[in-house]
Amino acid sequence: MSDATTQLAGTCPECDFTIEAEDLTAGETLACPECLLTLRVDEVTPERALSLTAVEVDLRDWGQ
Repeated sequence: MSDATTQLAGTCPECDFTIEAEDLTAGETLACPECLLTLRVDEVTPERALSLTAVEVDLRDWGQ
């Protein structure tokens, strides 16, 4: 068994930045390193492609 891991790749739906990662599964979230949008992994295809969707994040209003 090889120590090398196969990269996963997907495209941010907001800025079209190609995101490469390792060891993600459907349902996990990550931030796009380019635009910082929170993304959810909808699917990892057999070809190791990520299907990504933007996640709406509710931020607390701290009254500032």
